[in-house]
Amino acid sequence: MYMYMYNDDTKTHKVRGKVTRYNQSGQLTQTIQYNNTGRGLYRGLRYITENNNGDVVVSDFVSGAVVVTERGGRHRFTYTGHPSGSRLWPYGICTDALSHILVCDVITHTVQMINKDGQFLSHLLTKSQEMGGPWGLSYDVNTHRLWVGSEYNKKVCVFRYITRQDALTDEHRPRPDGDTRYTTHPHNKTHQLKEDKHRPRPDEDTMSSSTQAI
Repeated sequence: MYMYMYNDDTKTHKVRGKVTRYNQSGQLTQTIQYNNTGRGLYRGLRYITENNNGDVVVSDFVSGAVVVTERGGRHRFTYTGHPSGSRLWPYGICTDALSHILVCDVITHTVQMINKDGQFLSHLLTKSQEMGGPWGLSYDVNTHRLWVGSEYNKKVCVFRYITRQDALTDEHRPRPDGDTRYTTHPHNKTHQLKEDKHRPRPDEDTMSSSTQAI
């Protein structure tokens, strides 16, 4: 289990953060805080997820970046938006079956997709009146649907952009801990995010494409 902490020094106005990892017994097993030169990696962390290759993926709202480290804690890359150098205010974040990283950008009200090495691939969701502002993300590994929570209109919209066949035909390889998970394969630069239109699920239930949040 991963957790994050950050300290806001009122005297220096500096914000420092760190990611900590705990085992099932609640014992601290790892702390990720600095890059290879000893500089702090994080400032204002918001969400953490683990990619299929073991990378730790963090949305840092204060730094305006997605920060990715290896499972062992070594800094891999920092993504600051597309095009390179543009502003990014990342919030909700998740990864999919193909090891893509998906992040909500508060500035542009979009969901951006990058590959596991930090290369921008596409906007999965652009600013729309229905969504308001994408804020939270969750990817269902069983149905390959993306759940997107809106900041403004209290809606949760459900989309699909990966088919089961995409995931099943993806090349497999063991993770460092011995599990077998999906890896990234070459993918089209342009993706069309399609909203499910009450399509029956395998268990014959019907999933709503837009659910009012409580």
